[in-house]
Amino acid sequence: MRLVLMGDFHFSSMENGTEEMKAARDRVYAELLDRFLDMEGDYHISLGDLTHEGLPEEFEYVFGRMNRSERHFIHVLGNHDTYSIPKTDILAITGQERCRAIETEEAVLIFLDSTKEMNKECWGGEMDLDQLEWLEEQLVKSGEKPALVFAHHPVYGTTTRSTMDKLSIHPSIDMKAVLHKKKGPGFYFCGHNHANSIVRQEGWHYIMTAACLDYPAYRTVHVENGHVSVEMVPIGHPELAEQIARFHRNMKGFTPSEDFLGVETDWRLQINLLESVK
Repeated sequence: MRLVLMGDFHFSSMENGTEEMKAARDRVYAELLDRFLDMEGDYHISLGDLTHEGLPEEFEYVFGRMNRSERHFIHVLGNHDTYSIPKTDILAITGQERCRAIETEEAVLIFLDSTKEMNKECWGGEMDLDQLEWLEEQLVKSGEKPALVFAHHPVYGTTTRSTMDKLSIHPSIDMKAVLHKKKGPGFYFCGHNHANSIVRQEGWHYIMTAACLDYPAYRTVHVENGHVSVEMVPIGHPELAEQIARFHRNMKGFTPSEDFLGVETDWRLQINLLESVK
């Protein structure tokens, strides 16, 4: 099984942008989407903040491109996605689900919604009791098969900056207690903090991916024959950084990250599940 992961995408309608800014935006996002969809994978996954303001026209632009492809695209809600319209309206536009589980031959994929609804004042994550109970049920049911969990917000006290205010699922929600119900190997994928970061804690690997405007790249995940590999695939278009610089600092609510890259151990991961069991 091969997955292709997109970090925070932040497509913006840029209502107050100049024509030059909008032209640069169009070139950048067309290139990013083309590269994303060109990559082979069983599932193409957005880790949230697919849009910048959560406006219908922003969703319609991205999903218009996705729906013209033959890729199986799954969108995890991010806080920016939920700023402007109710979640029911978002799901009606996108045809997606708030949360879901997919069992494959190699692993169980679990998709969560860690966002608040229409709350621009607090961009931190939350998880209601029903979803926590559902998550625990899915993890227990997965048995020894690897579980790959996808959410927008990191778990508190794991990846880069996740102990800072509003940069994780709220620490009062004991996500680790639920995740540790898992008997086999677990992998938690997230975005939100605009940095590459990989941390191992108590049998779980926590994997955060940087924002596309900071670092134009995607992650691939392979699960096959008892091995899990996570790789970073940069988009080497020579003019992309120059085009991004024409607009991204003028997007209200987007601040370029200074330490998005991380270190080499934050870029890739190779796990032999058979050895880790021993």
